[in-house]
Amino acid sequence: MNANSADGHDAGRQDILARGHAALRAGDMTAARACFATLRACRADDPDALHGLACVALAAGRADLAIGLAGQAARLSPQGAFHEVLARALLARGHRAAAQAAIRAACVCQPDDVPVLLACAEIMEATGDIWAATEAYGRAVRLSPAPATRVRRLHARFLWRRGQRDAAIWQMRDVARRAPDPAPMRELAEMLLAHQQPEQAEDVLRAVLARSPDDGAALSLLGALVFARGQMRPAAAVLERAMAHDPTAETCNNLGLARMALGDMAGSARALAVAMELRPDDARIALNHATGLFEGGSVAQASTAYETILARDPPPDRDTRARARFNLGVARLAQGRLRQGWALWESRLGFLPAHPSASRLPRWDGRALPAGRALLVHMAGQGLGDAVHFLRYVILAAGRVPVALDVPVPLRRLAATLGRGASYPIKIITRNIDDNTDAAAQCDLFSLPHLLDADSVPPFRPYLGEGPWRRPGGRQGPLRVGLCHAGNAAYRFDARRSVAVHDLSGLGAMVGIEFVSLRPKGADGVDPAFVRHELPDSADLLDTARLIATLDLVISVDTLSAHLAGAMGCPVWLLCRFGGDWRWSAAFDRPAPAHGPVSGLSPMANGMPGDAPPVLRSASQWYPTLRLFRQASLLPPQQAWTQVMMDLCAALRAWQQERKQG
Repeated sequence: MNANSADGHDAGRQDILARGHAALRAGDMTAARACFATLRACRADDPDALHGLACVALAAGRADLAIGLAGQAARLSPQGAFHEVLARALLARGHRAAAQAAIRAACVCQPDDVPVLLACAEIMEATGDIWAATEAYGRAVRLSPAPATRVRRLHARFLWRRGQRDAAIWQMRDVARRAPDPAPMRELAEMLLAHQQPEQAEDVLRAVLARSPDDGAALSLLGALVFARGQMRPAAAVLERAMAHDPTAETCNNLGLARMALGDMAGSARALAVAMELRPDDARIALNHATGLFEGGSVAQASTAYETILARDPPPDRDTRARARFNLGVARLAQGRLRQGWALWESRLGFLPAHPSASRLPRWDGRALPAGRALLVHMAGQGLGDAVHFLRYVILAAGRVPVALDVPVPLRRLAATLGRGASYPIKIITRNIDDNTDAAAQCDLFSLPHLLDADSVPPFRPYLGEGPWRRPGGRQGPLRVGLCHAGNAAYRFDARRSVAVHDLSGLGAMVGIEFVSLRPKGADGVDPAFVRHELPDSADLLDTARLIATLDLVISVDTLSAHLAGAMGCPVWLLCRFGGDWRWSAAFDRPAPAHGPVSGLSPMANGMPGDAPPVLRSASQWYPTLRLFRQASLLPPQQAWTQVMMDLCAALRAWQQERKQG
């Protein structure tokens, strides 16, 4: 062979080799295999061909074959760059020590090769030699020419995995500053979010969007951040933009939740359906979709969806399983199946923070305690309205054992009125203020129905306040009606629960009725102009109870005021969204006859006019003096209260007329 033909042959070989590696990088394993096989057909012991085929085998999941091919290449050319793929193949087969030896050999052959150093760092980290991994990353960074953004990103991720979060963020900030690509900035934002620095993360994301307004990934992250802050309307707007550019499952899921919170149940269902199509195996998304079904009033469908999630094989992660069981419990409660519902409801203990006492006291099993010892009952993960509703079960528990009831400060004085009719004492304490060393067991307030084996609603008698509510007498002037039109805005379904001020205009036109606010003044900056504010700024719940005792009637959305008035025996008219809270489902109705009083009680004792239309005549087993004004169908919030408010005003006029006659 003359020199020209040898040069031509070598050029052809290099061309095939280059095409093979290009195909490898592009993921075209068929083309890569063909190129390397062609070279090996010309020369069976070609180390480059063997190395290329080893790479193809490893990419195809044949680490065993890759070990043989790469090992043969390394033996033929000990100084070649073939030890890296051998190390990776050995690691894939679980040969950790051999993988470390192979990658060290690669570093000896190519001590200044940055890709080899990065491979060394990766393999050493995977095999537990963190010191060697740290050294390899450090050397790769030092040898890389500026700006070396890829190498620095990999190093930042390594630092993050090792728990060196501040150092990782500093490194990623430097990368983001140097790189025109928005990807490092998005990664920096994710780190900042995980490191509990949402404001800085938002600044980074807005900088990305200032440069690239249609960056779907940045929009999705920003939307999730705003959503987590509870700002549902701006979150939905950002997530809708993200959907237009990058409709990922996570974006659709977050958009579905934001729309659900805003009361757009149809829009929520559409977004969550897309999310499930994109990621059908994600039980979290299926759980959110089922929650939308429940919130929209489809309790049976939601129950089936929860059961399907729990029957998945393989099962969902522990947190998702616990939430699915809890939500199924809520659905069972809404169906009136209390014993099963309470048992499933206990799953909340799997995802809510534990009370400090749970680490030192056994959980109560419902039985008697040693003489002189008490049951510590504490609250966790629920609001004050839920607490007021469940305090009835403390009295039942105090029928078996002495109770130390741990409550937040706003509830302390009111809870002190609870002990009437209990067999054992109920001591009211506040965490970090009172000593509860006499406790022998502990449980969560909301576990009491399960631990007491409650299978029906307990017989009711007023259990809170300085005395049962009595109709105010001897008072001249207008009737006094307490009003609470909105709850805590942080509650995720508040947009559907609360009534906008403009929807209350019919109440403002009522003559002869004085409306008194049951919310602290300016709680959200928006109050009807026609309400009086009598609660002091520092009011606790006993102050609120004392105010309720002066009222003729309470009108409230589903929040603390309704529970407190009901627990006192005060007439309360509840404005209830369609679907929604399990307590107000039809399973717990006490239907009244079409004419006459409910359950033999006088209309005034129940706060119910005798000639109200039958559709409005539902009392609650939970509070016999509570009357339900339900939305009749699932409508957007801006339309949902129109008919309810018309019915409410008509009922108020009838009630007012009765009072004049009575």
